[in-house]
Amino acid sequence: MKQPHRSLVETVLHSNVHQMKPYRKNWCIETDHQKWIAKHVHPTWLRWWVQVDYELRLRGFTSMQPIRSDGGEWLFMPFIEGKTGRYSIREDVEKMVETLAIFHRLGRRLMTPPIDEAAFLLSERIADRLNQFYRVLQKVDQLEAPLRELLLAHGRDFYLDGLAAWERLRQLPLTRFSLKERRLHALSHRDLASHNWMVDKAGRVWLIDFETASYDAQIGDVWQMVSRILVENEWSEEWLRMFLVQYEKERLLSSFEKKVLSVLLAFPNEFMREAIGLAEQKRGYRMKYSLPYLHKIAECRSKWKSQSKQLFYW
Repeated sequence: MKQPHRSLVETVLHSNVHQMKPYRKNWCIETDHQKWIAKHVHPTWLRWWVQVDYELRLRGFTSMQPIRSDGGEWLFMPFIEGKTGRYSIREDVEKMVETLAIFHRLGRRLMTPPIDEAAFLLSERIADRLNQFYRVLQKVDQLEAPLRELLLAHGRDFYLDGLAAWERLRQLPLTRFSLKERRLHALSHRDLASHNWMVDKAGRVWLIDFETASYDAQIGDVWQMVSRILVENEWSEEWLRMFLVQYEKERLLSSFEKKVLSVLLAFPNEFMREAIGLAEQKRGYRMKYSLPYLHKIAECRSKWKSQSKQLFYW
């Protein structure tokens, strides 16, 4: 893991560095006055994000830490003293949903142009996830026993669920909608795992880790977050209602977005993501934690399918 030079850090932060140590794939830096997180990022993305960050703050979005940059490849943010957000704690979730909605509302029609590269939009990401999961099923006999047995029992069913949802999304059409959102410069975070939320000691919620952010369909963020919340809370209709009520206090979903969301929630993204992560031994995926999560999703499959069919009909 690349480490920033001490002299560079002290120049950017205007403070003496006492210690630098690895912290969650980044660096935690202790200076005279406070702790900082240093991230090594792509220079093109960093130039783009610095402009987006400035524009969001001008519009009034304050739930992200102030940033500093070396103008090249290092991004620095104050270390947040607190805890990671949890999708099973209602008080945390209500604050996180409201924050996401404000982020989406203020992050539309931004003036900063997009990065001149392939966007990998929501529609493409879903197709890629489906293809990756298919390839995992093709080599299921080569996997470790616990994962192999789970996928032999449930993998085909989840693949067919995903394929059916993907066909419906193509007919909507999701690809055209994603391209339209990109042209409107609609900002999407695109990685709303609970560890990308922090709750500080005062109870304030912070959205962090924007390296995956781009102009894309914001309903993808809603889907990611709703999916994870529902899995954590056994597909409770009450939690879904709470999410939508909190979100729409700040940003109303269009009727088309609700239609897209209802189909997206029929796509078993959480099961596929965790299974792919374990099968391909990706960083951050461990059998000890991911396998029970997969079993939990499999056990709730009937309830999930029943609930997803009823969405927006109550």
